[in-house]
Amino acid sequence: MAISRRVLYEGEEVLLDIRPHWVYLIGPLLVTLVVVALAVTLDIAFVHTSVPAHWVEGIAAAIPCAWLVARFVRWRKTSLIVTNVRVIERFGVFNHRGLQILLADINRVDAGQTPLRKLVGTGRLAIEVGDGGVYEFGDVRKPVALQRVIIRRAARLHRMPVERQQDWPTDPGHTPRVTW
Repeated sequence: MAISRRVLYEGEEVLLDIRPHWVYLIGPLLVTLVVVALAVTLDIAFVHTSVPAHWVEGIAAAIPCAWLVARFVRWRKTSLIVTNVRVIERFGVFNHRGLQILLADINRVDAGQTPLRKLVGTGRLAIEVGDGGVYEFGDVRKPVALQRVIIRRAARLHRMPVERQQDWPTDPGHTPRVTW
């Protein structure tokens, strides 16, 4: 989900715009494959069953399919955006919501991966901000590389001259200047 230029501050540029890793879909996908395979096997094994039995079988197979579709749509509508000023998470299918963390407020960035997740290239990213709050992002693609990008950008922002920093907002609730 590409971020609209209207949401960005004047002079702000997008560095990364990524979706959660495809591992986010693996649970519903495996359940759907198993249930549909089981439904087809039952349908082939018991040929002379009643119509209500087929309805139950169809509904039982449709539930994990609906779960997979819902998870896919949620996956498509979720993005983690890193700009030269802030980290933004946007999510929501019908009710779009977002979270933003100013790079100037970041104290610490941690990346975590289990051996299996390291093998597929996904993990967890935790960002600690000045007020002591910790924001966690799961199923992040290449979390160590993302951690490096955020740390470097935050360090670059901290080294920026004070007169240039005043152009950027200090309050995360600050609304961006909209240019049409």
